[in-house]
Amino acid sequence: MPLPSDVASPAAEGEEAVGPVAPVAALPADIPRAPWSEVAPEFIAAWGYPGGAFDPEHVEILGPSGSGKTVFEETILSERAAARDSGTVFVATKKSDKQIGVLAQAGWPVVADWKGVQAHKQCIYWPQTKALGASRRAYLAGKIEDLLSRLWGDTANTIVAFDEIATVEALSPEVRELIGMYWREARSVGITIVAMKQRPQAIQRDMHSETAWVCSFRPKDEDDGKRYAEIFGSRAYWLPVLMGLNRDRYEFLLQHARTQDAVISWIDVPVEPLPEKHYQGRRY
Repeated sequence: MPLPSDVASPAAEGEEAVGPVAPVAALPADIPRAPWSEVAPEFIAAWGYPGGAFDPEHVEILGPSGSGKTVFEETILSERAAARDSGTVFVATKKSDKQIGVLAQAGWPVVADWKGVQAHKQCIYWPQTKALGASRRAYLAGKIEDLLSRLWGDTANTIVAFDEIATVEALSPEVRELIGMYWREARSVGITIVAMKQRPQAIQRDMHSETAWVCSFRPKDEDDGKRYAEIFGSRAYWLPVLMGLNRDRYEFLLQHARTQDAVISWIDVPVEPLPEKHYQGRRY
């Protein structure tokens, strides 16, 4: 799919260029639209298996609060578990979250320590504390640093998903450093990262440079939309597409960075229950 340039071409030979080159006002891209029930089989087959061989591919999910990010994340994790029974740890940091409760209702055990993670192939890692402020951040930082350190290994073969990556990174410098290492090196040990972010700013750029799949819901405003569009490629090409997403239907744009293939979709299926064999546990 040819992408238009963000700037006009220089004057042709023999013509006189007058003034600065003006930006091109690109028309919205002609991206196919289809419900997730039609898109999902192809995505699940391709995600992490480019060319048919296992090769971890990170996923970043962008969108304002209430846009549908968590529903998309839970849907692809549950579908991956159903298709491949992939070891998965969903890291939750909020005090309460009704949407994460949906994942628990689908059979995902809620655990708060490493022993609980070892007991299940798929789980929600959700440490809780009554502490507030700095004490709460310190508690969560210690728990998440412990988890990420223990998960790391030569054959981890695990999906690590975050509900809000910026919140996790802000817990401590040590956790931020670990997250950066995960973005840059986790694929080499078989780890796949799935992370959500409300805004593309105030985050390690590794999230954008290391992800193979990018999903974006309609930005809150055009300023955020411009940065979202740059992550997809050309601002002029993708901004009209992103701002044209139907917020009421929770539409999102999904693109594979390597192939540049893209589709506009919306979730029209429920979260799938866990496969029975997840109770076998997982040795790390």
